[in-house]
Amino acid sequence: MKYILIGGSGFIGQHFIKKLKNKIILNVDINEGINKTNYKFCDITDKEKLLSLKLTKCKDVTLINLAAVHFDFQRKYFKTNVDGTLNILEFIKKNKCIKKFVFFSSVATYGDSDNGKDEFSKQLPNNDYGKSKLKAEKIIKKWSNNNKNIKTIIVRPAVVFGEFNFGNVFNLIKQIKSGYFAIIGNGKNIKSVAYAGNLVDSVIFCLNNIKKSLFIYNYCDYPQKNISDQVKLIGDLLNKHYFIKIPLFLTKFITIPVDILEYIFKKDLKINSMRVNKFTVSTYFKSDLIRDLGFKPKYSFKTSFKNTLYWI
Repeated sequence: MKYILIGGSGFIGQHFIKKLKNKIILNVDINEGINKTNYKFCDITDKEKLLSLKLTKCKDVTLINLAAVHFDFQRKYFKTNVDGTLNILEFIKKNKCIKKFVFFSSVATYGDSDNGKDEFSKQLPNNDYGKSKLKAEKIIKKWSNNNKNIKTIIVRPAVVFGEFNFGNVFNLIKQIKSGYFAIIGNGKNIKSVAYAGNLVDSVIFCLNNIKKSLFIYNYCDYPQKNISDQVKLIGDLLNKHYFIKIPLFLTKFITIPVDILEYIFKKDLKINSMRVNKFTVSTYFKSDLIRDLGFKPKYSFKTSFKNTLYWI
């Protein structure tokens, strides 16, 4: 089995490269990433450029699409996540050696979740990122019905963290480490997260063990922890043990003026109402399906954070 990574220079791609090593025949990306990864420049929204890429002669290739626009203040979600996906499907059609296709979607397709949503829950995204991923999923499902000879896997990860990532969990760790951190609200909201090493292993497990032509699953790590418990775990690892709690209503005196300034100056000032809301709502998702089929994550919750802290 050989692999093509789309967006392999990014955070999750680095974990695939570590896992697959010399089995990767092509990494398509728009830059080399923080680890200066070898790549072939191509924006997947450029259909002509993508279809012009030549593959070495291989009989059995898996294409893993990691490319996505997902940061809070970007607005090209649909162009990359939808149009780019359509172009990748054309690329697969042109290259008959590609036998398996993995698409990285997101639990954002479900919207918020207080009680835990599984793969059979209704998908009601509440932001453009989730909407664009859901639209891409629908396109892939329809395509898969007509291409059952290609094994297709759609994975919906929760918030992914780990080495090489500078996202929400990284920022949380840095704030706790700084000593200037407070829990907003009661801290009882569950935040499902996924360690990149376990997530990558789950994809490899599916490629090797799932026989269905189309398989869709959620991925997050267990046990599920609320934000207070996650903060305590990180704090214990950093030898930081005491955190104040700020009532949610008090944050409005800070976030409303910040929201206004962001609107005026078109800049991300970090502490805004959107991020406070993301911190205080539950984003709780279930990942039993993949486990019921036999997948056992290698890294425990504590070890995952230890690995991340060591890298930071």
